[in-house]
Amino acid sequence: MEKALSVSQLNEYIKNLIASDDILENLTVEGEISNCTLHYSGHIYFSIKDKDSSIRCVMFAGSTKNLKFKPEDGIKVCVFGYLSFYEKSGQCQIIVTAMLKSGAGDLFVKFEELKAKLLAEGLFDNTHKKPIPYLPETIGVITSKTGAVLQDIRNVLGRRFDNYSIILYPSQVQGKDAHKTIIKGIEYFNGHNNVDVIIIARGGGSAEDLWPFNEEELAYAIFKSEIPIISAIGHEVDFTIADFVSDLRAPTPSAAAELVLPDKVSLKKDIAIQKDMLDSGYRKLITSLYEKVKNIQNRPVMKRPEEYTNILVMNLDNMASRLITAGHTYLDHRISQYDNMSKRLEALCPMNVLKRGYSITTDSYGHVITRSSMVSKGTMIYTETGKGSIQSVVEKAY
Repeated sequence: MEKALSVSQLNEYIKNLIASDDILENLTVEGEISNCTLHYSGHIYFSIKDKDSSIRCVMFAGSTKNLKFKPEDGIKVCVFGYLSFYEKSGQCQIIVTAMLKSGAGDLFVKFEELKAKLLAEGLFDNTHKKPIPYLPETIGVITSKTGAVLQDIRNVLGRRFDNYSIILYPSQVQGKDAHKTIIKGIEYFNGHNNVDVIIIARGGGSAEDLWPFNEEELAYAIFKSEIPIISAIGHEVDFTIADFVSDLRAPTPSAAAELVLPDKVSLKKDIAIQKDMLDSGYRKLITSLYEKVKNIQNRPVMKRPEEYTNILVMNLDNMASRLITAGHTYLDHRISQYDNMSKRLEALCPMNVLKRGYSITTDSYGHVITRSSMVSKGTMIYTETGKGSIQSVVEKAY
């Protein structure tokens, strides 16, 4: 009989088994919410069920921020997350990281697949993001001409910088072919090159309403635009593919207007502050230079410049005298050295030695004969005296 497992060992085995299952690590489950509790901490505790079964779920506060609806009992939803096993109680529950109303799940999967594809292609890389001009002369807006979004943008722009210029390209912002009209707007502005920046905007809505901004064709059009693009789609919690591709994302259309133009009043204040700082710096510089000039004027050399030149002349004369003295001393020393060396050379000169009665004898090759063994009978030798030379033949060598 095999040894029995303890409850702890069994639960640990189940936990490891669940953790190693790829399907349970990436779940998509559809069901109806029941026993829903919205905790004051921001966590949501609930179950999802179908006609035969139910399973407990928890969605932590960090994930609930992206919810587009308020969870309530009876709502059919699609939850995304992973299965967790609590060893102490031996219970399973789904840790929910995202949740959509039933029917929106297919769109979510499609969104994530397209997002992963474009990310791999580099369309979201910051290296491709174009800088937004600080003070654009003309702003292009692609949005519905009848919605409140356009008026919101105009109100904010007018309040921040009243002498702005705007060009509207009216487009559809909802519906099956809405993304095509937005693409035409991008192509229009790029073709005419008549704006410095483009804002693509629409108000909030459901996932289905915002889907045109998740179309792959629109993503490529935004990426290829030579003019910088700001996306301003939905509310702050709404993210679309267009947001990731655009050069800058604004959480709302009004925020896009605030990002594209600085506040004129604040800008004037900043300019005034900078002007005051420059004026102050300029005055300090002039004062400093004036004091330096004044100090130079008060120097004795400026009052009696001839005295300064006289001192220089005296210094020059002194230096010249010192140079001449040093030159004479140097020459005298060299002359003395030359005389001493001449006397030493004269004393060592062989001719002078010969003049004192000495002689030098060499063979026919000019070799000095220093010993008798260097010659033999019949050898021709030459003797140099102080006055004249003697040629001899050796008769006998000792």
